[in-house]
Amino acid sequence: MIKGNSKFLKFMRLFALGYMGGTIYLLMYVRYVFYDQMMAALQCTNAQLGFLNSVCSLVSLPLGFIGPYWVDKLDAKKVLLFSIGGMTVVTFVYGFFANSYTASVICFVAQALVMVCYWSCLIKYINNLGGEDEAGNSFGMYYLINGLSGAFGNAFPLWVVTKFNLGYQGVIFVYGGITLVATILIWLFLEDEKQLSERGIQLKGDEPINIRHIPYVLKWPGTYIIFFAYLTTYTLYANVSYFNPYLIDVIGIDPDASSVYSVIRSYGAMVIAPVGGIMADKVFKSTSTWYIVAFAIAGVMWAVPFLFSSESNVTMVCIYSILPSLVIFALYSVTYSILRELHIPTMVAGTAIGLGSQSGLIVDGVWPTMFGSWLDKFGNTGYTYIFTFMIAMCVAGILNALWAKNLDKKCKSGKKALNLSGLQKNS
Repeated sequence: MIKGNSKFLKFMRLFALGYMGGTIYLLMYVRYVFYDQMMAALQCTNAQLGFLNSVCSLVSLPLGFIGPYWVDKLDAKKVLLFSIGGMTVVTFVYGFFANSYTASVICFVAQALVMVCYWSCLIKYINNLGGEDEAGNSFGMYYLINGLSGAFGNAFPLWVVTKFNLGYQGVIFVYGGITLVATILIWLFLEDEKQLSERGIQLKGDEPINIRHIPYVLKWPGTYIIFFAYLTTYTLYANVSYFNPYLIDVIGIDPDASSVYSVIRSYGAMVIAPVGGIMADKVFKSTSTWYIVAFAIAGVMWAVPFLFSSESNVTMVCIYSILPSLVIFALYSVTYSILRELHIPTMVAGTAIGLGSQSGLIVDGVWPTMFGSWLDKFGNTGYTYIFTFMIAMCVAGILNALWAKNLDKKCKSGKKALNLSGLQKNS
């Protein structure tokens, strides 16, 4: 491992984390870019393809409660190295059986197992990379590197397999090579917690769900606002990828060409994410207000494809398919900044966020199989149902934002407050 504390090494540590973060999920979300290629290789239905993410989510459900408790007991670098190294091994092994649906199911279960502690350790490391005072800058740079590496992580495999006609199995092996580089970067540049401690940096993770806090946060509307905030923003963020098969099935473009647009749509557009913070903090000075504006714009943008058909101008439709991501990513990036309007005491904030974030399991566990079944049953009309569902999510997002505004108003006027007196007496 390379030791030192120069500005270059600090950047390389952040680069290693960002590169890992942008590539560790490549295999899990391979359908985002290689939807038709994957379905053809596995000879499966749309519903079966979606089920792969659903089964991964189901396995992650109990692990999501176990992982955070292990984080403070294990060295963060070792956990991250195990996660990205484990993903590399899983990817290469899967590459030899990539045309088997059964092997795909096993692979997606294995991904959930090797990343049981990954997310908590990643946040823990970034948050303290240069000391607490630099956390904001660290996260901003991390997400920039994350988005660029994610775009590279799909653009490079697409170029390789197209040029050499390697097919879906080739995509998997290239993915393995990409995550192998991430594994080496983490091993070379990250310091373990003992070395960080010697420099006065103590890694502190986010507070996990605390059982004794649950009765209090379940009584507070803010917990449910978090739940629906994450459900709506993550639903839009995750399922903008359906423009990929839409361009192939409805507009009639080549799968490889659609994959190019998908790379830009699902990863390249992430560079716009900081705009969300500007809109929420500087322009509207309210996350809930930005929610209302952004969800309204996104809802209209999901409706426009109803006007397209196989007779539409192909280039225009392809370019348009990228535009919703510019709004959605700027919305998704500020999901949790709604917390400042929910008046949740710091003491129970970790539990409220932990419970509210469980809505992500619906997005990953239910929607993919449901949307896939619509496409199998209704053909291209299934896209109309999917896009209509997205519009409904935008409406739900607006209503949730209005709920947050109402709660904020009542709390500021003293009409409502979260009572923690019983909890504080027992502390």
